[in-house]
Amino acid sequence: MSVAAPAPNDARVAGLPLPRRPGWLLSVTVDCALSIAAYLASYLLRFQGARLELFLPGAWSTLPAIVAGQLLALVLAGVYVPRPRMEWLVRVIAGVAAGTIVATALVGLTIGFQGLSRTAFIADGMLLGITALAWRGAWVLSTRRPVRETVRLPDDLVDRSEDTTTIGSIVTSLYSYRELLRNLVMKDLKLKYRGSVFGFLWSLANPLLMIAVYTVAFTYILRVRSEGFVFYLMLGLFSWTFFASSASMSTGSIVDNAGLLKSVFFPRAILPIATVLFNLAQYVLTMSVFLPIMLVWYRVPLSGPMVLFPVVVVLQALFTIGIAMMLATATAFFRDVRHLLEVALAVLFWTTPILYELDTIPDRWRLIVLMSPMSPFVVAYQKIFYFREWPESTVWLMAGTYAAGAFIIGTTLVLAFEDRFAEQL
Repeated sequence: MSVAAPAPNDARVAGLPLPRRPGWLLSVTVDCALSIAAYLASYLLRFQGARLELFLPGAWSTLPAIVAGQLLALVLAGVYVPRPRMEWLVRVIAGVAAGTIVATALVGLTIGFQGLSRTAFIADGMLLGITALAWRGAWVLSTRRPVRETVRLPDDLVDRSEDTTTIGSIVTSLYSYRELLRNLVMKDLKLKYRGSVFGFLWSLANPLLMIAVYTVAFTYILRVRSEGFVFYLMLGLFSWTFFASSASMSTGSIVDNAGLLKSVFFPRAILPIATVLFNLAQYVLTMSVFLPIMLVWYRVPLSGPMVLFPVVVVLQALFTIGIAMMLATATAFFRDVRHLLEVALAVLFWTTPILYELDTIPDRWRLIVLMSPMSPFVVAYQKIFYFREWPESTVWLMAGTYAAGAFIIGTTLVLAFEDRFAEQL
């Protein structure tokens, strides 16, 4: 006999012992290393070549002050004391933000910003915040929570929630529930084209229609003279559509499936993941039509960097899955997330280099734009297909950090609150 899911008053909700936390000495050591790496990486992202060598002395001279300020703020925020997951997450964010702001202000008041980069301080705070949350989430997800010590069950009962408490068990459970995952994706695909005459052919016709519309609009109406601008534009537009559609749909992936959540046990992360995979299938179908046509139309020869396309798609999919899990969890508790997301997506669209090239942005703002969540993925697509170049190390650094960080943080949030979803519906 098995229990479908732990009761609402289980260990995590009742405040009983949670998954084993890393010791304070290990936590401080890792945070110190990440603080150093994030600050140096921010200058690597901001400057290249000779300019990097020019600004490195200033970076080295202020490194101790920045690291000390961030670690002190984390200590004062109580990050190194065992706490429930949500409180601990908020304290990490607050500690990193406060430490970065205070340390930056002190540096500016004492020695000034001559030979330093203000935008590098912002990048440092963002990188440290993501990595500090991600490594803690990875630690929690790598240790199985001691259910038997906190919730005493009869010998003939099995707590099924133990099946999804670590990263390895999550991947295994997704494979175990692959039929459910496949059925959810196929259901969405069938619902989208239900009643239409051409069905899935619309997935192939859509990019053809968009190519025609944008070619006429930008070539003959707006008279954009940049060669291949439509190709450049749509590379970013299609990848943005994949992300934006996944994010929007994920807000309802849990709250709109109340009946399923209350009647059947399965890993709750499957719901937002299925939403992303549905949009990923649409994206792959679209690109399978769009890329051959554009390459032939603009006489773009095949090149080595194009083999990186699957790598970028996987990184973007991991990042989108992480964001989808965060949004799905947040919407279960705060319905206003759906409305806030509409505003956030509008802002993010214009801070992503889709309608403009990253290199045309003033130098001082380029790093800020590159750190917009979707920018490294869009830039990577443009580099490998439009410019036929290997993406720079800075693009890979941001894409990899966002993908790993978002996936781990999103998974941690879903596992922390999945036992309370039913109460909110």
